[in-house]
Amino acid sequence: MEKRDFLKIGGLGVLAVLTLVLVRANLLVYLLNPAKRQQAWVLHGEELMNFLPRAVTLLCAGGAAFLVLVIGAVWVRHRTQQRAWEEIVQRVAEGPTVLLLPRADWKPVRPEEVRLWSRLADSLPHDEHISFEIFGNERGIAFGLHGSEDGVRAALTQFKAEWPGLFRKPVGSQDDPARLPEGWAVWWVELAPVSFEQAVRAVAEDPLRAALIEINGVMGQARALVQVVARRNYGARKQLGQRAFAARDDQSPSKGVRALRSQEAKEFEARARMDFLDVTVRVAGLADTLERAQGIARGLARAVSASFSGTNPVQPVRQGSDAAVLWMRAMGQHAPWAAGDLAYLAHLPGRDLMELAPRMQTAPARYLPSDEEMRFDASRYRTAFLEE
Repeated sequence: MEKRDFLKIGGLGVLAVLTLVLVRANLLVYLLNPAKRQQAWVLHGEELMNFLPRAVTLLCAGGAAFLVLVIGAVWVRHRTQQRAWEEIVQRVAEGPTVLLLPRADWKPVRPEEVRLWSRLADSLPHDEHISFEIFGNERGIAFGLHGSEDGVRAALTQFKAEWPGLFRKPVGSQDDPARLPEGWAVWWVELAPVSFEQAVRAVAEDPLRAALIEINGVMGQARALVQVVARRNYGARKQLGQRAFAARDDQSPSKGVRALRSQEAKEFEARARMDFLDVTVRVAGLADTLERAQGIARGLARAVSASFSGTNPVQPVRQGSDAAVLWMRAMGQHAPWAAGDLAYLAHLPGRDLMELAPRMQTAPARYLPSDEEMRFDASRYRTAFLEE
């Protein structure tokens, strides 16, 4: 419930109680007539004094009723929001998983030129999240996408717009990379930057390189997994605008301090023009023992953290062994990420990164046949060809 709604309900409740008191004391007529106000105090003074204890009782009862009304409204709103959120989580968890197969002849990808996440921030279904995933071991690495049916459809459109020639391949529920095989253990670590007000700067040319090297080093049947779970953020830009306004409003007598505040305001304003997403960066290890799963997850977390600058470090904020968190792709400990900052970690590889993991699942350089739903059905349509 918004603050203005509380004020409206509170004002109406107070007005109703006061009106009841005035009517019961027979003073409302005299208060509405200025000529009889003095007479009201003379004629009804004793009656008013006798009515005061009951007026206090009425006020207490009205206040209690108002409090119950507010608590009930807050509870109903909370339950409505919780039910809507549970429906979104369930819809995403039951959604499809598809492999993203980059072309083997792609040129190296420059992360600073990737605009994927800016477009995804506007195209995803309202309040729904999508999970961009990287997983595998020494035997092979793959990129995947998971979400609700509508979310995956919207996201694939933007992925294909960013990387023309991208192929996709559906994944069955039994082959879902986030599913824990029977008898295995899982450990995951969630990462987040310290502050969203500063840029998350990469210290390497492409932070994805460190993650791929770490995943490619996982031996045997164990598996490493990176999940970038993201949805649209609606509050970060407002907060940055408020910080910029506060910095410009500083009336310090020192010219040097005012210059610093002016520079801070410019930085906040420039960052407020960016698109933001709420993001959970989760790295996980899946193995036959919990100790090995922890080693994989923590090694992958160190590799990702070391790829970004210490001015606004990306560091662990939560960890656990709940397997449902992985396969449901639930939002965990999340933080606002600028779309441009997130693109450094979450993007598809070019030919240069494919050389680091030669067993990465890719599409061939030549074009494959189109999907069946995209093919022309001659039995349903006839096309006339005219010859000169």
